Amino acid sequence: MKLALVLHPHKPSALRVLERIVDLARAGRHEVLVCVPASDPWWRRTGAPAGVRPIEDLREADAVVALGGDGTLLHAVRHLQGIERPLLGINLGNLGFLTDTPEGQAEDAVRCLLEGRYKIDSRMLLEARHAGRNGETQVRVGLNDAVMHGPGARVLDISLRVGGVDLGRTLADGFIVATPSGSTAYSLSAGGPVISPRIQALVVTPVSPHTLAMRPLVVAADEEIDIELHRSAGGSAALSVDGQTVVELAAGDRVTVRRAPRDLHLVVTTDSNFFDTLRTKLGWGHRVRGS
Repeated sequence: MKLALVLHPHKPSALRVLERIVDLARAGRHEVLVCVPASDPWWRRTGAPAGVRPIEDLREADAVVALGGDGTLLHAVRHLQGIERPLLGINLGNLGFLTDTPEGQAEDAVRCLLEGRYKIDSRMLLEARHAGRNGETQVRVGLNDAVMHGPGARVLDISLRVGGVDLGRTLADGFIVATPSGSTAYSLSAGGPVISPRIQALVVTPVSPHTLAMRPLVVAADEEIDIELHRSAGGSAALSVDGQTVVELAAGDRVTVRRAPRDLHLVVTTDSNFFDTLRTKLGWGHRVRGS
């Protein structure tokens, strides 16, 4: 098996875990790759264990391991961009909502992956299509969310359509379209609902809307969500997908968000589930002190 690693270069523990994974893979005669350009200053400065090869295209890999936090896993998703490969997330950060395998269990989890002893948790991906006034179209794929926002806290004037039905024009600081996986990220902070990953849906969450009538909206996964930017009080706006890629927007631009053609295949090597994660990571069910 060719095992590709996507790692956080500024976490010292990532190199430590990398070396342990390399030893484990070599014992089973597997090849280890690292997703990084060979010319990258970090790679040239740090180096890697002998025999580890840098790559830029994850099509070479049979499976992928993300070493870091949720941001590192989202970085791996961006590199996959529709390539169907099993992805294991190992948490070297703090919250680790998507990367729920702790560092202490890294070797056991990778061993399960290499030996085929794992389950797949299929996670819905979204596709954000930006149509500019110049006729150019850009498409970005994400696991968590697509966010339209202005510079700083400047207000946006947008119109919204869902499934071809006009929902009107409104002012807001931004708009979030999230998958069930992303419902516990920015959307939750903006007042959106928590959605189980087993539900096929998208949630549209306005950020500080200038009307009490505009509330978070859950729609079927096969609905298309169209957002047109009429004006930005800051003179410009942007579309960000998973906080990883940013597309500049201008008045008259349209963004269409829909379910991506393929799902993400997250590797599961333990018996934990989404509700266990809610309880342990977000503190659900913990008794309030003094009660």
